[in-house]
Amino acid sequence: MKITRLLALGACCILICSARAAKSHTSMDTITNKQRVLSFYKQIVGQRKTELIPQFIVEDYKQHSPAVKQGRVGIAEMVNYLKALPSPPESAKSPIVRAIQDGDLVVTHLDVQFMGRRMAVIDLFKLKDGMLTEHWDAIQPLPDESGKTITATNGTTEIDHNASAEDSRVIVDQFYKAIVNKRSAHQFIDTVYVEHDASVIASGVGLAGYLSEPDRSVKIHRLIAEGDFVVVQSQFCKGEKTFVFYEIFRVAKGKIAEHWSVEQVVPDDVKAEDMF
Repeated sequence: MKITRLLALGACCILICSARAAKSHTSMDTITNKQRVLSFYKQIVGQRKTELIPQFIVEDYKQHSPAVKQGRVGIAEMVNYLKALPSPPESAKSPIVRAIQDGDLVVTHLDVQFMGRRMAVIDLFKLKDGMLTEHWDAIQPLPDESGKTITATNGTTEIDHNASAEDSRVIVDQFYKAIVNKRSAHQFIDTVYVEHDASVIASGVGLAGYLSEPDRSVKIHRLIAEGDFVVVQSQFCKGEKTFVFYEIFRVAKGKIAEHWSVEQVVPDDVKAEDMF
């Protein structure tokens, strides 16, 4: 198995323990899509139950991760590989940091330790009638963040369900329209917002300035919102490279209050559109 496939394992779900309860034995018509995804992580990946794959994955499952085969066979291949590895201890912390649901779409944000490497991962699943039908992802290796107060994945995890998802979506949509149209976007960002992207921090120009760099062109594919959290799935070109880019925004009082991101370069032998 190639190292790219190992990274895909890290992305797709990886050594999940039971830290996040997923109501796997609840009637399928009473659980949310988010619970269904978490149950998939727990039973299929964490507990390596390949026999349950047909209960979670449609036969024509569409896979946008270039290192994983299409359909159920790709999931089965990854889980069978995991079976050859030591199981995580019962006390292991779940790598799932955030889970966001918007209709038939579910996003998970993971902090993964795999084969001595730490990676930030964002998975995006589409579901129909409780079955996973489609998957996208991005994986970004992380540096040592020991001793840092703000890291790539820490910060707010709980969704404020009293907040309007549509209002949050509008704020992020307006922010990105300003970015794409080369207008000022600083007014959408709180003066004390928390930035988790090390590249944005290192740039010294803030989030709006970083995303507006002259050599960066952006294309938005999806905005996914739940409560005060909004996920943006996009691609950007920089130099001769195209990147898959996922961002998570937390909105508070009409401003962007917190921001995380995961980016991955599109492999040279892969069409960018195939990853969206």
